Amino acid sequence: MNEHFRVLVVDDDASIRKRCVQLLHKKGYAVEGVNSGDMALSLVRNKDIALAIADIRMPGLNGTELLEKIKKISPNTEVIMITGYGTVESAVNTIKLGAYDYLTKPFDMDKLLKVVGNVSTKFSLSEEVRVLKERLTAFSDSYDIVSVSEKMQQIFELIDKVAPIDCNVLLQGESGTGKSLLAQQIHRKSPRRSNHFVVVDCASLSETLLESELFGYAKGAFTGAYTNKDGYFKVANNGTIFLDEVAELSMALQGKLLRIAQDHEIIPVGSTKPVKINARIIAATNKDLDTLVREGRFREDLFFRLNVVCIEAPPLRDRRDDIPPLAYFFLEKFKKMFQKIDLTLDNKVISSLQAYNWPGNVRELENLMQYLVAVSDGIVVRLETVPEKIRKVSVINGDNDNFFLEANFASAKKICMDNFTRKHLVSYLRMNKGNVSGTAKQINICRPSLQRMIKRYAITKADLT
Repeated sequence: MNEHFRVLVVDDDASIRKRCVQLLHKKGYAVEGVNSGDMALSLVRNKDIALAIADIRMPGLNGTELLEKIKKISPNTEVIMITGYGTVESAVNTIKLGAYDYLTKPFDMDKLLKVVGNVSTKFSLSEEVRVLKERLTAFSDSYDIVSVSEKMQQIFELIDKVAPIDCNVLLQGESGTGKSLLAQQIHRKSPRRSNHFVVVDCASLSETLLESELFGYAKGAFTGAYTNKDGYFKVANNGTIFLDEVAELSMALQGKLLRIAQDHEIIPVGSTKPVKINARIIAATNKDLDTLVREGRFREDLFFRLNVVCIEAPPLRDRRDDIPPLAYFFLEKFKKMFQKIDLTLDNKVISSLQAYNWPGNVRELENLMQYLVAVSDGIVVRLETVPEKIRKVSVINGDNDNFFLEANFASAKKICMDNFTRKHLVSYLRMNKGNVSGTAKQINICRPSLQRMIKRYAITKADLT
């Protein structure tokens, strides 16, 4: 049992009080009993009481009054009310005042243990969240990236070594893994941090436009060029330029970028005069540049210039320890945005999130948490609110033992069939090294049907390794 989970039994009936204390002590709980509301209030003031079990009818300070005072002194302390049959209505009213639950006399001790167990689980989850927040706070002064995983800590250590050294850095990793955040951290920890950090999305602009945006242009270079304009590299002078999706650059622009990386100078469009530039280059891509170089689609000399230090941003499925803190981080963010301050996560939701492979990585998790906060009613995000494709993976991986007891026959049958189908497809796709056409031919279905099934069952490249 959690040694910080302390239980207080408050009842002027000595027999009931002793039975409750003995039973809870036998089950491993840290518990003590008192016979009055005033004594209970004194203990709550001086000790960290996680749960108080209080009789409603007591001489002096009664249970309802005690509840109200406890909630003012220690809002996180849960209170279970004990009541006789004749005062059930008043017990229900205490729920409105913040009581966790109530038990009617004579109550079943198994019922008591179940309710106390539920409070204990809630307390443990709250403690886990608190510890996670403390661990995250330890990194907040240095990093804006939410992470407690060993893989990310290793990357943080590498950034600490690389950032002060004025060399180019290549960031590789799937979309949504936080490469832009890593780039920002390198800049913030470098001697260039007081100067500009310029972000360029190489995939969003046409080649002609991107060239003028990167290098600037001279007056009269083209129709509409009425004055000189500085490009991104000139703006980033003495600072850092972040070239996102650098693999999307054309071979012509790669050649011009090589000139900057080698000679540290640019030639604006429409000009013949070189301009010296002192900008650190951080490039990022979600593609394998080694493969692109071998295929002749990326210049080898440029690759070596950019790849002085290479940092691989791991996908979220390879750092599952980060899923709970990220989920809670985004929960807090969107709670404030949507004015749902009291919203919490059911622990089954966290289990479901950890079982999923996250092909869209952190960006996909952020979008999901925004959806869950937006559509959730009440104060708890329930598992049934989570999209089916994520819940399905949780069940397939055996993370919901009660599913088949809770689901009807049709739902359970569908899950089993989907489980079998997904595993069958993954096995054949692995056998064919991910070749969709070969797999479709081997299992005797048409290629478009197989493609639809791959999408439906959220089969990713990670499933085939």
